[in-house]
Amino acid sequence: MVQNQPRENGKSIVSKVEISPISGKMMIPLSCSYGIGRSHRAARYAWGGLFALLEQLIAHSTVAPRGGGVRFYRMRGVYRMMTSIEYYVSPDGGDEQPGSLEAPFRTIGRAQRAARIAAEGGMAGEITVICRAGTYEVSRTLIFDERDSGRDGYRVQYRGAPGERVVWSGGQRVTGWERYNESIWRAHLPNVSNVCTLYSEHGRIPEARYPVSGYLHTDEADHADAPSATKGFHASNHEWPPVLKAEGLKVYIWPGSGEANWFAETLPVRSWDAASGWVQLDQPATWGLGGGSRYYLQGSLELLQPGQFYWDPAVAKLYYWPSSAPQAQNETPETAILVVPHLQRLLQVSGSHAECPVNALSFEDLIFAHSGAFPLYRMPLGNAEREEHREGLVYVNYADGVEFHNCQIRHSGTSGFFLDRHASHISIVQCRIEHNGYTGINVSGFAPGEGDFMDTAAAYTNKHHVISDNLIAHCGELIGHGSGITLYQSGHNEVLYNRIRCTPRYGISLKGLRHGVIPATVYGSPVTWENHWDALFTRNNRIVGNDISEVMEDSQDGGLIEAWGTGRGNLISGNRLHHSGIRFSYGFGIYLDDAADDFTVTGNLIDHLYSEAKGTLWMLIFSKGIGNCIRNNLLVDNPLAVAAIGMQEMAGEANRHVTVEHNMVLDSGALYYFVNWSPDRLTMADHNLYWRSGQPCLVLGKLPLQPLGADGLGRFSYSWTQWRTLADGAFDANTRIADPRLKLDEEGYRLETPSSALNLGWSTLPRSFGPRKFRSLD
Repeated sequence: MVQNQPRENGKSIVSKVEISPISGKMMIPLSCSYGIGRSHRAARYAWGGLFALLEQLIAHSTVAPRGGGVRFYRMRGVYRMMTSIEYYVSPDGGDEQPGSLEAPFRTIGRAQRAARIAAEGGMAGEITVICRAGTYEVSRTLIFDERDSGRDGYRVQYRGAPGERVVWSGGQRVTGWERYNESIWRAHLPNVSNVCTLYSEHGRIPEARYPVSGYLHTDEADHADAPSATKGFHASNHEWPPVLKAEGLKVYIWPGSGEANWFAETLPVRSWDAASGWVQLDQPATWGLGGGSRYYLQGSLELLQPGQFYWDPAVAKLYYWPSSAPQAQNETPETAILVVPHLQRLLQVSGSHAECPVNALSFEDLIFAHSGAFPLYRMPLGNAEREEHREGLVYVNYADGVEFHNCQIRHSGTSGFFLDRHASHISIVQCRIEHNGYTGINVSGFAPGEGDFMDTAAAYTNKHHVISDNLIAHCGELIGHGSGITLYQSGHNEVLYNRIRCTPRYGISLKGLRHGVIPATVYGSPVTWENHWDALFTRNNRIVGNDISEVMEDSQDGGLIEAWGTGRGNLISGNRLHHSGIRFSYGFGIYLDDAADDFTVTGNLIDHLYSEAKGTLWMLIFSKGIGNCIRNNLLVDNPLAVAAIGMQEMAGEANRHVTVEHNMVLDSGALYYFVNWSPDRLTMADHNLYWRSGQPCLVLGKLPLQPLGADGLGRFSYSWTQWRTLADGAFDANTRIADPRLKLDEEGYRLETPSSALNLGWSTLPRSFGPRKFRSLD
């Protein structure tokens, strides 16, 4: 404590200064504010000098705070002390207490009300709510609106106490178990309306399903009067369990038949005919269900197996068969910690409307956990998530300038974060986001023509986010097309140095709507080829320094970084894509799909991608758009790749003016694959380096040349000499086929000297990826 002696009319200018033992900030009562009349100019100068001297004395005293302090400023002739305010919350506290360190509040809501009151008259310093160690079970969504914003240049902060584990949970531990039979336990949960996912300390517990792993496959309709292909399907070989009843049953399925495994849906079953194998759905699938669609069954007690749960809504009872896995041996529900979620949104940060957003609010060193899942799910329409599925454990809308730093987001039934339409300048930095039912970070703006706007410029409301240095893992656990990060109609974002792994579809996905399916009129103006990019907001994003592996685990026709129907000016640079396989059908590394235009793909490392079973690793970089530049990429140690770089025009979307230069392709298939060819396909292709352990360099696909033979994929192969004659030798005049003497050590790839790569401009190789700094809350 610092006592101050100068007095005015018998009053101390500063009565006391305290240092918080947790944050190190100086704490001064708000009542410490003194004014001087406007007419006393000389007195103002004298007092100003005194306050400046007091600032210096405090700053150099032995009790000066870490990262905070006290200053004085003059506003309207009044000198005021700039102070920081702290409130404390603890599971052992009481909401009737003042919220001090010694007498903390008990609930987040009570601390929130105190912070709002402190901020509403104006802020002279930061307001911080510090949560002490423990789990805060939240029965209602925590809603932060414009009243929770910082103001006057200061932030409102919610954070965990340093070194303490703080969990905000949207679930409750299940108790009151009883035996149902020798293997299965059950608990009555009268206050729970639905249970679509369940969590234990080991992770997500799956809902009862058949088969336990893998998929069944639909059959083609075998009679002429079969219902519509979207309303049902034929069970292959009638391989359902014979005792199964249709009541409560649902099917998790990939519509589209065969290889079109792009989106998954969960749909209710109305009936099924054991004799014919016909399954009638209660809701139609979005796409047709012909032969070959993968699916499994859920929603019946008869399907329950070890390590699974079943929820009976008729009697509000939860059934659980303990796992036989090694980490759960001898476990019973009485000894395990099983958590049932009762909220789909744990935290909602959303102002009242677009003109009144939340801002200057931050969350730090907190664990957000346990949210519910969708009982049924239908795929997006035109890549836009349906209204009922715009959910996340942390939901943000009508917000501008909100920060999440060093937080953990885990055990979400939907997405980890959902940054909805009116969200801008949101920072998600150094967070750990794992075990998400859908996507880790789902960023979703307005679809072309959606919303009540005067023009496309006004509709561009989702932008300028920073998603940096995060660990994102185990996404898509309940919805199979989940990604690590999805940007839909959102631009000018920084997606930097994240580590993404274990997702069923993409690592990072950038999506919009291709020209061929954009509405003819958007916000009252006709859409033309020349102006259609104005309605595409996934533009000018920087995807830099990310480390992506173990994705594309349960889908096809995708990539580790993927784009479709985007705006222009996106950069994919300095990322590492590695150790990921294509399980069935085909897939890619960097996939610039239909109408992905004006991308710069540079300085990326793609290594150790592979295919297995019936999968085909087709091209490491696939460009289908206009004006894409593929430069200075290192494609190495991908021996199962068909080709390194490929191109295709399809769906009426142009593929032209592509630049391919200064790339190094080593043991990674053929150099090029052209699914089809047009004279304006390439603007430039040169100064590349190719080496495949001395094997000849080939170009594959379909070219206006005499082929050497078949390429194994229904097209042809061509020699390097033939390729060099195309377009009168315009391409790859300075490309070299030579061993670059590339070596892999503990720090990454390096070039030994002498190296042929050095003569082509290579000097340093990309070696640093993923989070630059990170600290765990565990």
